[in-house]
Formats: sequence, structure tokens, C-alpha cells
Amino acid sequence: MADEIIEELWRIKDDMAREHGYDIERLAAYLRRREREWSRQVLDSSATQGSREQTDSVQGESPRRPGA
Repeated sequence: MADEIIEELWRIKDDMAREHGYDIERLAAYLRRREREWSRQVLDSSATQGSREQTDSVQGESPRRPGA
């Protein structure tokens, strides 16, 4: 099973490299764009900040300030 997963990951990596002409700069730019797209779709940072403060308080830590 593990070998199948590794082979699939290598296939995906090779496909992505081929799609971007094996150019690391083009691939990195693509991945940065994708990261920005996904972060908008997946994470609502306003909801996360409140959750983190609650979790920290429960664990006995003071809430983190932005930039701290």
C-alpha cells in the first residue's frame, strides 16, 4: 500500500514539473497562486483567531496578539 502512495505522489510531482516545463520558477509561481486560492476557499482567519484564543485559554496560556 505505501509503495502505491509513493508512486502516486511521484507521478503527480512529475506531471506538475512537466506542465511547467521543468522550470522551478514557473512551478513555484504556480504553487504560490494555488496556495492563495486555497487559503481563501478553505480558511476563514477571523473564525480561526477566536478558536485559537479559546484553545490557548483552556490550556492555561494567554491569548496571542497579532504579530507577537
